Amino acid sequence: MFDIIVKNGSACKSKENETVLSSLAAGGIALSAPCGGRGICGKCRVILQKGKIKLTEGSGRELGPGDSFPACQGIPLSDITIEIPPEDSEIQKPLQNRKVKPKKILRAGVGIDIGTTTVQAELVDLETGESLETATALNAQRSFGADVMSRIDASRKGKTKELFTAINRQIEEMLRAYICDWKLTGIEKCVVSANTAMLHLFCNVDPSGLGEVPFTPVFLKEQHFSGRELNLSASQVTTLPGISAFVGADIVSGLALLDILRHRENAFFVDIGTNGEMALWKAQERRLLCTSTAAGPCFEGAEISCGMSALPGAINRIEAASNSTLPFNYGPIFYSTLGNAQPQGICGSGLVDAIAALKKLNAIDETGALCETYSESGFFAAEGIAITQKDIRQFQLAKSAILSGINILCKRAGFESKRELKTAYIAGGLGFFIDLPNAVNAGLLPAEFAGRQDGKSKTIVCGNTSLKGAVKCLFDPAFLPYCRSIAALSETESLAAESDFAEAFAENMYF
Repeated sequence: MFDIIVKNGSACKSKENETVLSSLAAGGIALSAPCGGRGICGKCRVILQKGKIKLTEGSGRELGPGDSFPACQGIPLSDITIEIPPEDSEIQKPLQNRKVKPKKILRAGVGIDIGTTTVQAELVDLETGESLETATALNAQRSFGADVMSRIDASRKGKTKELFTAINRQIEEMLRAYICDWKLTGIEKCVVSANTAMLHLFCNVDPSGLGEVPFTPVFLKEQHFSGRELNLSASQVTTLPGISAFVGADIVSGLALLDILRHRENAFFVDIGTNGEMALWKAQERRLLCTSTAAGPCFEGAEISCGMSALPGAINRIEAASNSTLPFNYGPIFYSTLGNAQPQGICGSGLVDAIAALKKLNAIDETGALCETYSESGFFAAEGIAITQKDIRQFQLAKSAILSGINILCKRAGFESKRELKTAYIAGGLGFFIDLPNAVNAGLLPAEFAGRQDGKSKTIVCGNTSLKGAVKCLFDPAFLPYCRSIAALSETESLAAESDFAEAFAENMYF
């Protein structure tokens, strides 16, 4: 057994013949591994500063100080010290709602959204309903893969307890930080929203049934725990109810927050993420149709060569216009980064903009093929950051899944045109930053979503409705029963096996 020391001060032990990635995950040190440690993506690369390791692939050669290697393919041969990427060593904690001098809180609650990529927690004064502070962190389960199916597969291989430990340890750290910073006597209530697989893992329940036909969840109804049962510093913990295996509590939470059942006109709700969950409210018939499409994790930065999460240094906006107001210029495009930091990669909203810019510059054709000028090197968005042909193909798969899901769900509702929708709501982290015209131009959203009705935009970007709903549930006793009503009324449409979806998917791969 050897010691693994991380440059930021963290440390863990490695077992015999255990990879660095597995050792870090077991020790509670999260490292992004979009492919789940299969040695495909190369994004779990770390730098060896001291000691020796051997590679599991190829010749099994040994590496020493100064060498970099994928953590999923390195086995320590001695005590080692490593440096991990800034994206994995950072926890964002935006304090935009925090008081300069924390006031005395008599009753505190925390709403939590467990996303596949990020975890958000919001501290609330239960006496007043006032939100006090929001914290965001990359999901500590990312060492087991970037998307839901990777986590389900890891659980099938006996790692449910490890996945549970990773996420609950992370949430406990957030709760303890609130208790310490605000000098709280404790957290009275905690409400958790997430997709179905993430809630299973949060509750230490094996989600393997979600990974194979007939995609059977162990539970969909809300769950109630004492904090002690989940090793959390909260008196009561409640998870919100879901609809189906792939339309989870995060969608129910958003629909309840929007008060969807009282809308008198047709509306569409879509959370653009790895699952592409969506719902259509047909007001006259009081029907709520729901579905999900496997968009994959490219919008979260995974499976994109220069992709990254929405952290400082991520390119979040791109324009191919000489009169752009964006601060930085590289070649034929202008761009901005989160925090105006040195560009480190590109996040989901920047990727959407990049594809729209490629179309405007005639750098890709209708099939998505890069023109000859960029076919080998890729299209550079900034120095050292290029969109490759493979990246474009990943985007095509994701955008076709989302657009096809929207089109087919409208068809199932009996709409002759998407103009029958009064309002479209876009939720999720990507939705908050997305440029709507670019999303339409890139083929991610239908043209009708960019329209206007009664002088107002037809599409409303509403941010993290999953978290907002969890927060509302903390102090509104009517919210949880309303979530139950939404789940009971919902009709789940399975699209993947349908021929019309397959045809739409193939057609929507084109630009």
